[in-house]
Amino acid sequence: MIALPMAVPAAADKVNLKGGWDAFWGAITTGFPGITTLMTIVGVCLVVFAVIKWAWDRRRGGGMGQGSQPLWGALIPGAILAAPALLFPLLLGILDFVANIAIKLAQTATSGS
Repeated sequence: MIALPMAVPAAADKVNLKGGWDAFWGAITTGFPGITTLMTIVGVCLVVFAVIKWAWDRRRGGGMGQGSQPLWGALIPGAILAAPALLFPLLLGILDFVANIAIKLAQTATSGS
C-alpha cells in the first residue's frame, strides 16, 4: 500500500479553497464595505488607460517593437482588481474540483490494492 500525503484532514476528504476565500473576502468587505467598489474603479481605470495608451502608441507607430507586453501588464492586474469577488472564487472553484477528483482517484487506487 502506498502512503500518500494528505493536503486536507482525513475526516473531510475534500478540498475547499473557495470556502476559505469566501470567508476571507467576507471579513475584508465587512471591515471595509467600500473596498470592492474602490478596487473595481481602480481596475477599470487601469484597463481603460492601458487600452488607450496601446491604441495611441499604435496610431503613432510607436511601441518600439514591444508588441502588446505593456498592454497585458496592465490588463491582468486590472482584471484582478475589477473582479475579486468573481475571479478568485471561479479559479479556486476549478482548483477545488480538480483537487477533489485527484483525492478521490488516489483513495480508490489505494483502497483497491
